[in-house]
Amino acid sequence: MQENPPLKRTVFSETAFSKIALILSELLKRSQARLVVFADMNGYPIVHRGDIKAQSLSALTALAAGSFAASGEIARLINNESRFRFIYQEGGVYHTYTCSVGDDYFLIVLFEKQVALGLIRLLTHQALLRISSYIRELQQTSEQAKSFLDYEFRGVLSRQLDDKLRARSGS
Repeated sequence: MQENPPLKRTVFSETAFSKIALILSELLKRSQARLVVFADMNGYPIVHRGDIKAQSLSALTALAAGSFAASGEIARLINNESRFRFIYQEGGVYHTYTCSVGDDYFLIVLFEKQVALGLIRLLTHQALLRISSYIRELQQTSEQAKSFLDYEFRGVLSRQLDDKLRARSGS
């Protein structure tokens, strides 16, 4: 089994959290789903809308992350160029539709069997595009801030080293 590199962890501000939560709320309402969850590929639930107990939420996201890991291995075994992006599970009463959001996150939609899969797919795809775009913006902003801080840190460090060396050579 191929080992995956550790996931990058994005820290979401309250504003980012609220924006993603709003997208999930809209998806929940428009799709008539019972539950919508945004989680990272480690299985950590980040934002959810709908009814579920906290303990069940953690178990659901951990199992979904495991499903993505397993489907990634299946994709690799059959020489698929990339991992599968969607997992659909059909049950007697409820179905789940899970899709990757970039490389680090996924979205779970739990819905009753009376709701059309086509509707779920369409609305989930729209939400996925919005969340993906927003996460890219956050990551670019984070990289720009990091580059700026790296530049500033190098400047401060260089000045302090120069000052220390001057002080030592002057004494």
